[in-house]
Amino acid sequence: MRILVASWPGFGHLLPMVPLVRAAQRRGAEVVVSTGADLGPAAERLGVRVHQSGLTLAESYARMPMLPSELPAEESPLFAARHFFGAGAVDRARDIAALVEGWRPDLVVHDTLELGAAAVAERHGIAHVTHGYGPTVPGSGAFGEVIGGVLAEAGLADPVPAVFTAPYLDPCPPALRGPEPSPWSDIRPIRPTAGEPVGPAPDLTALPYADTAYLTLGTVMNRNPEVFRAVLEGCLRHRINVLVTTGPDLDPATLGPLPRAVLATRFVPQALVLPQCALMVSHAGAGTMLGALCHGLPQLCVPQGTDQPSNTAALLPTGAGLALWPGEVTADAVADAVGRLRAEPGFRAAAEGLQAEILASPDADQVLAAVWPVGAR
Repeated sequence: MRILVASWPGFGHLLPMVPLVRAAQRRGAEVVVSTGADLGPAAERLGVRVHQSGLTLAESYARMPMLPSELPAEESPLFAARHFFGAGAVDRARDIAALVEGWRPDLVVHDTLELGAAAVAERHGIAHVTHGYGPTVPGSGAFGEVIGGVLAEAGLADPVPAVFTAPYLDPCPPALRGPEPSPWSDIRPIRPTAGEPVGPAPDLTALPYADTAYLTLGTVMNRNPEVFRAVLEGCLRHRINVLVTTGPDLDPATLGPLPRAVLATRFVPQALVLPQCALMVSHAGAGTMLGALCHGLPQLCVPQGTDQPSNTAALLPTGAGLALWPGEVTADAVADAVGRLRAEPGFRAAAEGLQAEILASPDADQVLAAVWPVGAR
């Protein structure tokens, strides 16, 4: 059995598919991960063959005629669909087509926005499934159709009609899916994880307080030190430690001198630290949000862009967290929110309810067996 896993070059796109990669490895499948060069090292650590396709994330931004943030809000999503994800899908499709000429997979697994691989699968009659990474973003159907149109304009197959009828592996627990209609008709739940606990865990025992908050703004929308500083100041008004990860491109020294209750680093696998934490403060990236819910942690969302506002909007009705929107993130507001998350038991109870839904969903081994039964090629 051969499986091609294709990912847009972002950690939040690749990492949710890792449990399925591991399930495939346990079944003895030959797995190739195809993504941009910037994600190559992360993919190589999975012990799979890595195929480079498309541009890096930075190259994709540099090619755009303008940033979506420079456009009116109503025009920004479809502009990004065409010039960012659509153009990237064409690049990736052409590179993957070259791969498939000599190595034909039996199954293609791609993330929600990596439709170049699906175009190649359609052209060659290969089964394909979409792997989600978070709550359905409003307008996902129209967004996908624009990407499909760009692929068709480039002389490639438009895979979108088939993508929306093929299996969609949904990591969201039912209560987090919200009212947004899904363009996928064959939705299959799959249990998310907080990631793989790789490497030594940071030593939190030297921090002065009993409880620790984990603060992260992810790896893409994490360039504003003022947001980090406001959150840190607000948290430190309580007797709580803060473990903060700034991301690979932001030096923790940018945050300035930090008190003994703060441990700052660029990155740590969240699976190592979430079991030691009492709450999460984050950008509400889908993988971060779901990782916290895997451990039943209440969270304060401070969305910065991309899909983070819609993820936040999906979480709030569950009662498992609070939100501060751009322009609202001040030390006073953070202190109030963190105080509520710690003092009001309903937030943790709601988070633990979502955790129970996650634990009740089928794991990656069960899902792979259903999508690709034992004995299939």
